[in-house]
Amino acid sequence: MAKILIYSSNVIGKSMAGAAIRPWEFAKELSKGHQVVLLTPNLPDLESKNFEIIPLKDPKTKKHFKTAKVLIVQRLTFPLAFMAKRYGLKIIIDAYVPGPLELLEHFKHDQLDQRESKVRSEITNVSLSFQMADGILCASEKQKEFWLGFLTSQKLISPTLYDINPTLDHFLAIVPFGLPSNPPKKISQGLKEKFGFSDRDKIILWGGGIWNWFDPLTLIKAMKLLKDRPEIKLVFMGVKPPDPTLPTTAMSAKAVELAKDLHLLNQTVFFNHDWIPYEERQHFLLDATIGISTHFEHLETRFSFRTRMLDYLWADLPMIATIGDSFAEIISKYQLGTVVPYKNEQALAQAIVNLIDNDLLQKKAKENIAKIKHTFFWPNAIIPLKQMIDRLSDCPPQVDRWQNGRLLAKFLFTKIRERGLKSCLQQYLGSFFLIFLIQSIFTIRFNV
Repeated sequence: MAKILIYSSNVIGKSMAGAAIRPWEFAKELSKGHQVVLLTPNLPDLESKNFEIIPLKDPKTKKHFKTAKVLIVQRLTFPLAFMAKRYGLKIIIDAYVPGPLELLEHFKHDQLDQRESKVRSEITNVSLSFQMADGILCASEKQKEFWLGFLTSQKLISPTLYDINPTLDHFLAIVPFGLPSNPPKKISQGLKEKFGFSDRDKIILWGGGIWNWFDPLTLIKAMKLLKDRPEIKLVFMGVKPPDPTLPTTAMSAKAVELAKDLHLLNQTVFFNHDWIPYEERQHFLLDATIGISTHFEHLETRFSFRTRMLDYLWADLPMIATIGDSFAEIISKYQLGTVVPYKNEQALAQAIVNLIDNDLLQKKAKENIAKIKHTFFWPNAIIPLKQMIDRLSDCPPQVDRWQNGRLLAKFLFTKIRERGLKSCLQQYLGSFFLIFLIQSIFTIRFNV
């Protein structure tokens, strides 16, 4: 049994988005065989009997770094990197979100110089994180190909690394987003009660947020084409992000405005403006008839892994999705629903009608979902992560002070160059990291 630290850069709480759900579920599964500490950016409003949850700024964090073996993190910050290298922790980077591609879409309407700065900064952060990584996780074969290209461009695939395993599975492992192994149960109010739907209504559910890289607009236009089918309802399950520091997305505002303009709002198109608590989402999922996800044609789509689709699998919901991403391929391969072209409201409206009106097609999709969903159960999904942890835990700590110092200095000076000295000092001053940094510089420099 090893002590594992998992850091979530997203808010951990009763309401969580995918980037927080993943470390939460990692902690739940890994705590069955290891001592796990989940580090958070906030003071959480929930707790676990099986692992400790503490804010990153808690003074106890340093004690945990001293005794831990492995750190799992989606985004490596300078303080985390410094602490991990100082105490010889093995670092696993969870790169299930291709950040540089996501930012290209997320800030698409910002000033060009600001976009370039943000994307450059993200690429630099990924590069430095991968240089410090002892293992990397991704969510699909497509993502593995993407990150292999990135590793090659950064000269990080060495003959030594290759000779251990020519597939690099030991270093770059596929761990998809998972789903609970226990079936969902409706024991509280769901969509029907919240919006006053009748039993004859057919509900299309947009699970998760309306992020800028999604295409809810084509879907809303498709609902306009179905104006003669008032029993078909579309519900967007989450509008306001669960992280209070994040604003509502521009695409959310566009979606609401379009529904108003087409006179569909609160008629056949509904928005749940508050985020559904993670443990309560099953009540909403089980009221739905179809799960849906539509997006645009761009790089983020090609390499994404839509986490909302796992909820649809969990609830045995037949799916409709736009072509182009990994899950569209899964839907087509295993006949879990229907795949439609980009930005085609006619095809989307037809797909909705075909699936809703065909009980046999729905039944077949549900049967096929039942055949494959076990592969995504969290205990099965994280097997490669468990194997990686076992391998790294067995390796003795190798503290190369010169190499660590060089990488950390490069990391710090890059951040100063990108954000300015004042910004970096504001982030680190007032925390124990600055004191710890000064102490450790002497340790690394003078080997004391």
